[in-house]
Amino acid sequence: MSNHQAPKEHRILNRLVADEGVTRRQFMQRATALGVSVATASSIWTSNAVAAQKRGGHLRVAVDGGSTSDTLDITWATGGTHSQSLIDTFRNKLVDYARSADGRVVLDPDLAEEWGHSNGGKRWTFKLRQGIEFHNGKTLDTQDVVDSMNLHRGEDTKSSGASLMKIVSDISAQGNDVIFDLNEAAVDFPFYLGQNLFTIGPSEGGEVDQSGVGTGPFILEQFEPGIRGSGERNPNYFKEGKPYLDSFEILAVNDPQARTLGLQGGDMDVIHPVDPKTAALVDKLPGVGVVSVPSGSTITMPMHADKAPFDSVDFRLALKYALDRSEFRDKIYRGHASLANDHPVAPYDPNFNKDIPQRDFDPDKARFHLKKSGYEGTKIQLHASEAAFVGSVDAGVLFGENAKKVGIDIEVVRQPTDGYWSNVWSKVPFCYCYWNDRPPADTILTLAYICDAAWGDTNWCNEKFDNLVTAARVEFDPVKRKELYDEIQRMLHDEGSTIVALYQNWIHGISHKVDTGGELLGTLPLDGLSAFEKWSLKA
Repeated sequence: MSNHQAPKEHRILNRLVADEGVTRRQFMQRATALGVSVATASSIWTSNAVAAQKRGGHLRVAVDGGSTSDTLDITWATGGTHSQSLIDTFRNKLVDYARSADGRVVLDPDLAEEWGHSNGGKRWTFKLRQGIEFHNGKTLDTQDVVDSMNLHRGEDTKSSGASLMKIVSDISAQGNDVIFDLNEAAVDFPFYLGQNLFTIGPSEGGEVDQSGVGTGPFILEQFEPGIRGSGERNPNYFKEGKPYLDSFEILAVNDPQARTLGLQGGDMDVIHPVDPKTAALVDKLPGVGVVSVPSGSTITMPMHADKAPFDSVDFRLALKYALDRSEFRDKIYRGHASLANDHPVAPYDPNFNKDIPQRDFDPDKARFHLKKSGYEGTKIQLHASEAAFVGSVDAGVLFGENAKKVGIDIEVVRQPTDGYWSNVWSKVPFCYCYWNDRPPADTILTLAYICDAAWGDTNWCNEKFDNLVTAARVEFDPVKRKELYDEIQRMLHDEGSTIVALYQNWIHGISHKVDTGGELLGTLPLDGLSAFEKWSLKA
């Protein structure tokens, strides 16, 4: 059907999507106002965006988070943006994250074309697409999925996803279906599998290839841990028309100034993150723009609850009230962040508790809880590194100045970026950390906050809290579920051993010759780590 034959509403939307300044969210809101269904509007947006994007070219990206300990191991996903981008680009998952018209994070099919539950939510069945090839020529089958997923299970696993997989009692295959039987019902179990923890590799004789071979849009060309990675287009990729690029290279550049100079000099097409202090200046560079994407990614300060003085709930509350979050947001992030409230649930999550009063700097309450804790005059160390976020040392100094006003002496210890996640984080009793957005609420709570969490970094263990998380996980009634999550967030706010200070934006510096295809997904940097698959270069 030609455009002049299409319904009037469709013609309006076709003209709107042609406007380079319109975002997908704005487009979908207009479509809803015109009475066009979400499915039809999504189809119009996608067809126009795909038609507009060009094929070919080589994309050069510089990111932070590179370390000599980086690997492409399927079970390892604790590294920074450099290694995570490669893991997600060379392999696929059963499902992947996408954004709904109203801004929620939803699931899209990836290697699985459909899924559903039975047995009251204790069995989840995923139907595999057919005819998909790995880079080595092997055809994807259900055994590849079963063996890849089993890498995250068992007592000997070192997988970061082990705590999420503890709910799984068995993984089996039946025809083209992969079946997950669970110990208990789990409403959001498919969201677990959208994590970059759970990519799929080819299996032979029960051994899964860990070298980077996958079904992804690019084939591994080069990988130097902590230095660079590159890939060439997969000519047999199963998603029609993708990727647009011929090849890419991603460099690990931990120095924010070096990243900016690379973009300014034309040696890089994309950098992440841009230092918030210089974002306004970078945005004024010729041929370059800054794209700041709000996210549910949290900036945190985990405290080891089994070590003094952090073993005192009151001392932890004193620190929470001694932090000036507004100052943190304005002086360190220059507005590229929003206030968080000592729990990790994102504001867009339908189970976010908006009724908890926002905590900010309150010296009177800080002094009250400090005196009650019995730890007045105690000196503590706060370990900071650019690996956690740009400006972390400055943030620590600001925190220390305000803490001193209430009687807490904080020494900021600068740590190197290389090896921070393996040598400092979770090893020292008080440090800076950040957590990528991991929707929905159950995912991040299970990964990092329950007693036996694989990524637990506070040693805080509370049986009542764990029982609440379990109860919310199995509750299908949305009203009752919301009530449980409200209590979970309030408990973390009042008793938890993590200061959750801010939700940070992902701040990208992007050359004008790069076409991102629309609004970026905020779950992870680089469009949810999908930049190499979704982005293109303009002619």
